[in-house]
Amino acid sequence: MIEMHFIETLEQILSTLRHELGNSTNSMKITLNVLRDNYDLFDDVKKKDYLKRMSVFVDRQQRLVEAMRSYKGSNLEEGEEISFPLFWKNLFVMTSNRLKNENVRLIHRLETGPCLIKANNMGLNKVMRNILDNAIEAVEDINNPIVESTAMKKDGFILIQIKDNGCGIKDKDKSKIFIPLFSTKSGKMGMGLPIAHKFLLKMKGKIEIDSVVGTGTEARIWIRAVDDQKRTSKQSK
Repeated sequence: MIEMHFIETLEQILSTLRHELGNSTNSMKITLNVLRDNYDLFDDVKKKDYLKRMSVFVDRQQRLVEAMRSYKGSNLEEGEEISFPLFWKNLFVMTSNRLKNENVRLIHRLETGPCLIKANNMGLNKVMRNILDNAIEAVEDINNPIVESTAMKKDGFILIQIKDNGCGIKDKDKSKIFIPLFSTKSGKMGMGLPIAHKFLLKMKGKIEIDSVVGTGTEARIWIRAVDDQKRTSKQSK
C-alpha cells in the first residue's frame, strides 16, 4: 500500500512537471521560431515584444525551479517549548492586520488555557500562514466570507481547526492536495499544503483536510502539547 502511494505520488509530480515544462518549452520554441523566421521583417518594437514573451515563459520555469527548491530546502531545526496562547495571539494580530482592508470576517477562539507546545516556532508560523492563506483565498468570491479558527486540547495535542465557507475541494482533487506542485489555481505552484504537511510531520504533528464543494473546507492541525505537570513546573520558575 505504501509503495503504491509512493508510485502514485511520484507519477503525479512527474505529470505536473511534464505539463508545466512541456507547455512553456513549446511556447518558447514557437516564439523563437517566429522571431527567427521574421527577424529581418520585424521592427525593433515587434522584436522586443517577442523577447518579452520569452521572458514570461522563462520566468514561469524559474518559479517552478524555485518551488521545487523551496520544498527540498524546507528543513526545521529541533523544536522548542513555546507558549501556545502567545503564539496564537501573535498569529492573529498579524492575520487581522492583513485583513483590515478585505471583506473577510475572521473569527478566532482559544480554548486551551495556559499551555506549552513542542514545535519549531518559524515552521509552525509558516504552516499556519499557509493554511490561513488557503482559507482566505477560498472565500474571495463568496458572499459573507468567513474564516473561523478554534484551538483546543485533545489527547495530548493542541487541535487547531480552521474552517472557511468557500468553494471547497472537488472529490477528484482531494487525494492530490499534499502532492508538491499540484494546484487548481492558475499561477500557483501548489507548495503551501505540501510544505505544511512536511513541517508538521517533522514536528510529530499532522494535518487533516475535509471539504465539501460549495460548502467549504476544514483543516485540522495537531501539535504536540507539553504535559500539564511539566508545564506547571516550567511556568512556576
